Amino acid sequence: MDFLAPLMLVGALGAAVPIIIHLIGRRRAPVRKFAAMDFLLGTNRRVARRLKLRELLLLILRVLACLAIPLAIAKPFVSCATRGVAVARGPQAAVLVLDDSFTMGWTKDGETLFDQARERAKLVLAELGTEADVAIELASEGAEPAAELTRDHIRLRDTIDGARLSARPAETTLALRRAAALLSASPLGARRVYLFSAMAASGFLPSEPPWGADGPELIVVPLLADDAQLPNLAIVEARAEKDPDLGPRGVRVSAKIASFGGAAVKDHGVTLRIAGKAVARGLVTIAAGETFEKRFSASLPPDARTAEVTVEIDPDGLPLDDRRHLRVELRREVRVLLVDGDPRTVRYEDELFYLETALRPGDRADSALEVTTTTVDELPRRRLADYDVVFLCNVKPLEPERVAELARWVDTGGGLAVTVGSNVDADAYNARMAPLLAQELRSMRQLAEGPKGPDAGRAEKIGRFDINHPVFMVFSAQAAGLRDASFWKVMLLGPSEGGGIERTTLARFGSGAPALVEARRGEGRLLLFASTIDRDWNDLPIHPGFLPLVQQSARYLARAPVEERNTELVVGRLRSLPLLPEDQRIEVVGPDGKRTVLEGAKLKGRKDVPFSGVDQPGFYQVSSDRGGTVVPGPGFVANLDPRGSDTRRLEPGALSSGKSAGAEAPGPAQRRVELWHALAAALLLFLLGEAVLTWRG
Repeated sequence: MDFLAPLMLVGALGAAVPIIIHLIGRRRAPVRKFAAMDFLLGTNRRVARRLKLRELLLLILRVLACLAIPLAIAKPFVSCATRGVAVARGPQAAVLVLDDSFTMGWTKDGETLFDQARERAKLVLAELGTEADVAIELASEGAEPAAELTRDHIRLRDTIDGARLSARPAETTLALRRAAALLSASPLGARRVYLFSAMAASGFLPSEPPWGADGPELIVVPLLADDAQLPNLAIVEARAEKDPDLGPRGVRVSAKIASFGGAAVKDHGVTLRIAGKAVARGLVTIAAGETFEKRFSASLPPDARTAEVTVEIDPDGLPLDDRRHLRVELRREVRVLLVDGDPRTVRYEDELFYLETALRPGDRADSALEVTTTTVDELPRRRLADYDVVFLCNVKPLEPERVAELARWVDTGGGLAVTVGSNVDADAYNARMAPLLAQELRSMRQLAEGPKGPDAGRAEKIGRFDINHPVFMVFSAQAAGLRDASFWKVMLLGPSEGGGIERTTLARFGSGAPALVEARRGEGRLLLFASTIDRDWNDLPIHPGFLPLVQQSARYLARAPVEERNTELVVGRLRSLPLLPEDQRIEVVGPDGKRTVLEGAKLKGRKDVPFSGVDQPGFYQVSSDRGGTVVPGPGFVANLDPRGSDTRRLEPGALSSGKSAGAEAPGPAQRRVELWHALAAALLLFLLGEAVLTWRG
């Protein structure tokens, strides 16, 4: 046993004071022989023995109290071996970096690595003592940085107890850098970072130490043995596609399963669930460090256009990544009518050649578009109710009765797209086709003679477009397949306001002129493309962006399901929820039943609202309140970032930088157990006993 203030032990001499007082008082007491007193004492010797015992107990308690006071002030302690690191005490600044990524959910004997990390963080916090300025930093992706260093260790302990395992991967290097930045502002000379982590390599930036030579000391607190592995089997990817062999409701689900941590698996179970019901099961055998793709074929439930699909493997050490979710939606066949305004006998010169090819690519049926072509002369014989979308491609102004018929069809929910060309006269269109135009036409503008002429450089390019609109959601922000196209003739459009029509410019040319405009008419939608749909005025049809552009436009006009740009929404990312003008309240229900309500100023005047509550993997349900009527909206699904499933470990020595310890403690560390708290409690008990005996006397 050692003492922090051994000089205070001099006060132990005070224990002799009660004894000296007792002896002196006893020696000075006069002794008188008195017959009556001898008689009384003789008749009640039991009372005499009781008085002696009380006096003896009082003497002992007073001696112990006098001993306890200097011993407690001297602060005795003992040291014992413990698994962990030796913690230096005294004035210092320290940051405890606690890895709360889902990798720390790896479980052995019913205890997770995260539980171990929290317990060891509390032990280190206690060992640091009250003279240390401490902060708690979490290492998962997107974690809030620590606000400040503090000596309020009770609050710090509550922070550790309140930390919960997240569903995000680790960003350990960034957390260490935040810790170093926080320590750099401290005036204390001793600065240390304690890392509580499984040391999964996926959380560290390769070949980038957390800080330089002037950084704090890094101490990695061991949670595992140096050579310990974290075997893990995880589903890192899943996708679904149509399976024609099983009919219109058949889907083929493929899951990529990876083995991490240096352990092979044999005959491990894999299950496919649709709407929570197991519909297929198989076994996989995967060598260590390899991946395997498991395929299932199944049919979606009858009368259901969407289904929640989950692929899961039998539980292992890290259960959170043992399943992956999909939201499978059957696209209905969209019936499209193409009206040819410039038919040609040579097929590739026809106005509809490129459009029809893009909407119906060869003999493929995966576009889910049923395409019919007609001419202006045959249009009166077509029943518009049989179609969802109509494309008017470079047609001359229609007869008033055709215009009225098309306008009524749009009002009831039809989708109409108009493309211009040499047959389109701006004045005639504005006069006779105004109900079918998303925006008024002004005049044709010649920019260049063609793609290879001397003035080809003057051709227009697609500039800005609304990447959040369903038509453009399949494109990346760069969208080279669109932006590389050249336009040497375009139709300039008139004013974009007025007429009582809600219109939106979805894309503009580089000069700022509208390229694609949307308008709403009744229950239907109108699109106006300010150039030709063939190669007469541009070369867009020969660029990769043409096919997805026209297919997405057709589906959007038909209000059919549109392929999402990001089907793999990762936990922790923002989700943009589309809004309609009549939406007054949006409610999102997460996979854990947590409800989030968005309303009021968050929705006012917006076309979409960001949702930041994607914190768990699974299915999210969305509903809208439109004037008292609750309408189910398109839900979405979130999955784990597969980076966190990689449990392969980084050697602590690879973190060496500056004064970094860079390694776990080689042997058992010494833990200090302070005894003065118990001595102070004993002192209180001694004083209480002395008071009771005195009162009883």
